[in-house]
Amino acid sequence: MNIIYQSNNGQIIHGDNIEVMKTFADNSIDSCVSDFPYDLSFMSRKWDTTGNFYEWCKTRAIELYRVMKPGGYVAIFGHPKTNHRMKCAFEDCGFKIVEEIDWVYLSGFPKNQDIGKLFDKANDKEFAEKYKNFKTAGLKPAHEPITIFQKPLDGTYIENIRKYGCGGMNIDACRVGVETIKTNGKRNGTGNSLEWSKYKSPENFIGEIHIGRFPPNMIFDEYMAQELDNQTGIRTSGTNCVRTKEGTFFEHGGLGKAGDVQITYGDTGGGSRMFPIIKYCTKVSPKERKLPNGERNLHVTLKPKELIKWLIKLVTPKDGTTIDITAGSCTHAVAVEELNRDKGYNLKYIDIELMNTETEPYCDVGKMRVESIVKNMS
Repeated sequence: MNIIYQSNNGQIIHGDNIEVMKTFADNSIDSCVSDFPYDLSFMSRKWDTTGNFYEWCKTRAIELYRVMKPGGYVAIFGHPKTNHRMKCAFEDCGFKIVEEIDWVYLSGFPKNQDIGKLFDKANDKEFAEKYKNFKTAGLKPAHEPITIFQKPLDGTYIENIRKYGCGGMNIDACRVGVETIKTNGKRNGTGNSLEWSKYKSPENFIGEIHIGRFPPNMIFDEYMAQELDNQTGIRTSGTNCVRTKEGTFFEHGGLGKAGDVQITYGDTGGGSRMFPIIKYCTKVSPKERKLPNGERNLHVTLKPKELIKWLIKLVTPKDGTTIDITAGSCTHAVAVEELNRDKGYNLKYIDIELMNTETEPYCDVGKMRVESIVKNMS
């Protein structure tokens, strides 16, 4: 175990996450946000080949269960093919599955082989022609599930929060705003200018009512938002709407009495304005990949910084401690430092990463990224 970087807010540790977590006190961590390996042997990377994914996850879940505070949340990225093993491992260790968020995007790339070409290489012309354009299993990926686990509460929510300071989700910090922005992008040769909503910061209130919509369990990228808006068309929300009938859970628009004023937003846009929109591209934008030294961040599964910020805000108290036990190039640490700098948070973090070799110097890259932020703060 080697501390690669230390700031007033946190540290980056090079080491085995099991051994590092053994140094943490019981019930000491408020949240964990991690992008686990998917166990698909991605690009033949050793770190994505666990041998037994269930056992790999269970070993880490056991230690996470010990160090997480009661009520604390663990958000783990997964793959549709393998995340069921991760879920079972966490449940078997005592965690409860409380939510699953789908990160939906348009720019995934299918990973399969052409069966006709395989027959052609085997000099089987008959089957090569018969199976032309058939592929091995694998549709174009368009979403990644993010499972939210929670360590069981110690008593009621009130009792747990009073004792440990955690247990609730910060909904207002992650609401979907009503401000619309336009793109000048042209899609499918139509030349149409498309609109979608972009969520606002949690400071936007009218009196005691937050102007943003309640966050859903689905996050779009801007391309998916455009496609949804093509389907729904542009609509305008109502204003000062008053109920004419008493509603129930099953009819007349939900609970409420006749005469109640409904919360409406008066905004205009497509259906995507109901969802958080976070930029996504297969390898993250070139701007975000550019390191402080001008070189390109080569981490192959880099996640957008704004997505990690959104998750941290959702599951972590503003003055809590959050960890990432598979930190990669430390986007989690970058997100924490920027939330502290820009949004008035007082978070502490610990980022743990096993890889720091000449070809995959992820801890050193993480240090460079975080150092650049901290230096610019002083």
